[in-house]
Amino acid sequence: MHSEMVQNIWMDYLVFANTRAVGSKNKVQEFKIFTDLVNRCLMTVPTRYPIPFSTADYWTNYEFHNRVIFFYLSCVPKSQHSKILERFCSNMPTNPGLALRLLQQEWEESNVQILKLQAKMFTYNIPTCLAIWKIAIAAESFLKGQREVHHLYQRAFQKLPLCATLWKDQLLFEASGGGKTDNLRKLVSKCQEIGVSLNELLNLNIYKTESKNH
Repeated sequence: MHSEMVQNIWMDYLVFANTRAVGSKNKVQEFKIFTDLVNRCLMTVPTRYPIPFSTADYWTNYEFHNRVIFFYLSCVPKSQHSKILERFCSNMPTNPGLALRLLQQEWEESNVQILKLQAKMFTYNIPTCLAIWKIAIAAESFLKGQREVHHLYQRAFQKLPLCATLWKDQLLFEASGGGKTDNLRKLVSKCQEIGVSLNELLNLNIYKTESKNH
């Protein structure tokens, strides 16, 4: 059976099971059945798919799994969202959409310290996700962890060395912290060495920084 058809059948069945649980006299038991169905769905529907004309390579797609999880979240009290998301993230540690949803939840609940720790963990689990790096760096900056911010930038550039956005963010970070002009020039030179263009940012920010230092 075609994978899209299987996914549609699962979603229809889960919607039906939740509707039945809501209208049941024994809501606790029916919701447990619904939760078991959600877990079974996530376990049985694959996330890895073969790449055409290749027997060794696969691509990973969490789109359906995230749709199921987000639907499940809509069926439970918001106070339980963080705990549920943590559980699903532990089962799918390389799912970037789910990781970002958990970080968003922690921010909404003002759990900045927990957000910081989780974001740092996700930089190891999903090291090529730019959004997670940016959140991890923003959390450390928010908590005044300047030394750790520098360390995160170093680790990020090991995984995403050609990401102009990261280079621009670090230049802005250094400039906003009163960074020395020589250090900023070194960063610019390093960008030029590896072929990252920062012309737009330099026109807007670096020259302003230099004029302030003179």
